[in-house]
Amino acid sequence: MTFSRNLSLRGRSLGPVTVGLLVTQFIATISVRLSNSRLDQSVQAIERAGWLALPAGPAADTLRQWSSALGGAVFFTLSIGIGLTLAAWSILYLWQRLFGARPRLLWIAALGWLALAIAVNIRGWVLFPTLLMVCTPLATALAALRKGPAAGPIGAGRLWPVPLLTLMVLTGLWATQLNTRLFVTIRDQILLSNAFGRSVNDFYYRYTLHAAECFKSFSQKTVRTVGLEAVPDAAVARQLTRVLADQDVVTVSDRLPDDLTVRFADADTLILAAPGGERLAVARQAFLADPRPWLTRYAQVTDRYGPFRRFTFVGLLLGFPILLYIAVDGAIGRIAGLFAQGPSLVWIRAGTCLLIGVLLFVPMLGAQAQPLSAGQVGSALAAAHWHQRVAALRYIEMEHLDLARYPQYKTLLGSPLVVERYWVARALAYSHGETAQADLLTLIRDPHPNVVCQAYYALGERGDRRAVPVIREHMLQSGHWYTQWYAYRAMRRLGWHQNLSTSAP
Repeated sequence: MTFSRNLSLRGRSLGPVTVGLLVTQFIATISVRLSNSRLDQSVQAIERAGWLALPAGPAADTLRQWSSALGGAVFFTLSIGIGLTLAAWSILYLWQRLFGARPRLLWIAALGWLALAIAVNIRGWVLFPTLLMVCTPLATALAALRKGPAAGPIGAGRLWPVPLLTLMVLTGLWATQLNTRLFVTIRDQILLSNAFGRSVNDFYYRYTLHAAECFKSFSQKTVRTVGLEAVPDAAVARQLTRVLADQDVVTVSDRLPDDLTVRFADADTLILAAPGGERLAVARQAFLADPRPWLTRYAQVTDRYGPFRRFTFVGLLLGFPILLYIAVDGAIGRIAGLFAQGPSLVWIRAGTCLLIGVLLFVPMLGAQAQPLSAGQVGSALAAAHWHQRVAALRYIEMEHLDLARYPQYKTLLGSPLVVERYWVARALAYSHGETAQADLLTLIRDPHPNVVCQAYYALGERGDRRAVPVIREHMLQSGHWYTQWYAYRAMRRLGWHQNLSTSAP
């Protein structure tokens, strides 16, 4: 079918979809690289000032690597890039084949394109999203027009809607699993259960924070920098520094485009100023008494990337599955084309895609809540099939049961399955057993980052402040930003906060 042709080489030219994705990847790589460079400067300033930065240590070194920029850019290519590319190509396809190349549809599409560009800038000018919204569809359209009219399915005749109907059936099937735990379930049931899936999962967790840093709001960042200006005296500066540090907003003296600048308009009024020029006035005493609501309001006022984040999520939720379908359909078509043509080829492709989609869907059913009782958990933990064991662990975690009541869990601490160790770590958050804390301190040394993250999470939930020095030590040795993020959140959960006397190198 023509879908797959647009993902392959024809002669020496690239298909329109491929061109659109390559343009997205290029723009996103440069943007992530610049974002990493800015964050690297901020991290170094934070460390010079004596605070604890994030990322830190070996993980901070990744900010200076091009591989991090390339990997982070893939996130945008496979989300917003796919959405924009497929939308542009589909409109041109309809225009050429169903509307007789009349200009009316293109004018409507152009207005929609303009609306998207305006929408991402509705809260203020943002360069990176604008470049994507303009350049990706334009590159796709130019590549499609250069190729000429898109061809229909070879010999398909009236069967040309069959692949589309197959995609709609699969979309409806998978939509039944659309909930807040969809991505967790896909990770547990499909990705972590096989070597290829684990590679995809590990790629995502290694590079996703590099991408996210490009469009985070002030409130979404973990450690923020602040510059103080026109402070009346040293005592007030120390008070402001302490109050802000408790909210993970650390004062630096380097001349940087800080996340926040606090200056005194007069003795009783503070101005919270953003690098983009936004300003928020607040009474000094109100801010010092409780800065949280004012920082939250500041984050809302200065967040220019909200619309772009929503577009990116939609692209990931809809565009990526469609591209995956197109790629699989194309691969099947090439193989089946060796022995079938015409209508038979159409049915083979559609049927095989449907079968693959259903087979991938079946494991999702195993993740549905099992009708367990407390008396059945022990036997489920010792079951022969890992789906039953994981269901029991999830039930324990959901109900906040004491995992120590089920000594069978000890055998799962060294399970070869990442998903089992993952849920053991989460379930240990509510265990009162004597060895629970020691088990979690062992799991923060696990070779898989997902397990380490959940071990940190559980340590934070347990509330034992004695774990803070161990968490901090292992955090600083890690080369994985995502695990450091969980470690930092665990320490904050345990009552630790930024303090020059304890955070200085």
